[in-house]
Amino acid sequence: MSQTATRQKSEIPVLYETVQTKPVFPGGINEFMKFVMKNYQAPVTEEEEVATGVLEVSIVIDVDGSISKVNIIKEVGNAGKEVKRVLTKCPKWTPGSQNGINVPVVYNFPITIK
Repeated sequence: MSQTATRQKSEIPVLYETVQTKPVFPGGINEFMKFVMKNYQAPVTEEEEVATGVLEVSIVIDVDGSISKVNIIKEVGNAGKEVKRVLTKCPKWTPGSQNGINVPVVYNFPITIK
C-alpha cells in the first residue's frame, strides 16, 4: 500500500458506538430532552393536524462535543426537518472518550412527537 493510500485510509474517522466514557449533554439526558422540547416547533400538515409518533434519530457527537451528521432513521410526518434544525442549535456536549482520547460517537435515540 502506498503512503498516499495509507494516509487517505487513516483520515477516515472511526465512529464509535460504544466507548469507555459516553458523551454527556450539559446537565444530563433529561436536560437534553428539555432542550429539544423547548426549541421544537411542530410542523403542521395541510390538514392542519400535527403528526404524532416516535421519530428515530442518529447523530454523531464529535471530538469537540459538537453535533454533526444528523440522520433521521424513522420519520414521523415531516417532523424530521424540524428535529434537524433543533439539533443544529444544540449546545456542545462533553465528548465521549476511549483510552483517554476524545472520539466521535454515534448516538441513536427516539423522540416522541405528540
